[in-house]
Amino acid sequence: MIKPRNLAMLMQRQADLVSTSVYAAARPTCYVSYHDADFSEVEGFIRQFGTEFVPRCIGVTEQDRFVGSLDDHYIMSCVREECLGDSTVTIVLVGKETWHQRFVDWEIAASLISSPTRTRNGILALPLPSMRNRVILPERIRDNLAAGDDAPSCATFESYPTSRDAFVAQLGRAVAARSDASSEVHNSRPLRRTDSP
Repeated sequence: MIKPRNLAMLMQRQADLVSTSVYAAARPTCYVSYHDADFSEVEGFIRQFGTEFVPRCIGVTEQDRFVGSLDDHYIMSCVREECLGDSTVTIVLVGKETWHQRFVDWEIAASLISSPTRTRNGILALPLPSMRNRVILPERIRDNLAAGDDAPSCATFESYPTSRDAFVAQLGRAVAARSDASSEVHNSRPLRRTDSP
């Protein structure tokens, strides 16, 4: 499914309205990665929890100049600069088809890169309510989940939050995962070139 720019801009406008309806200091800026087929559930998530973070929702679309490139490094750099911007956490909202969407993969890959001027994003993967906490995660997230409960990980997978307090705690864990230098990052998988499973 093509992710039209105007649909992404609509989501960003709605996110801005929710986010600015409440003033709260020190909210993290979060990039929200999702598949267009889940637009209404993503909109519901932002309405419910968007006051707890500063949302960035305009992601990769077919109209972006770098989409036709075959250079993975160039694509990830463009996504990092043009889409993720100043975000510190990437929230991946997982629906039925999210696991094999190429633009979601690109957004996750770009979230995992660090540079001398920017630390990688923490990654918080959440199943959408319709999934009832049973999902197939994108491969790049699975690559970065820790094997044991106490092992450090730069990605976290949690149940859909049942309250704002629960979400704030989940977000806190993702922020902590971002800065945990002992967690390994596995980002050598080539970028997806199609949405095919």
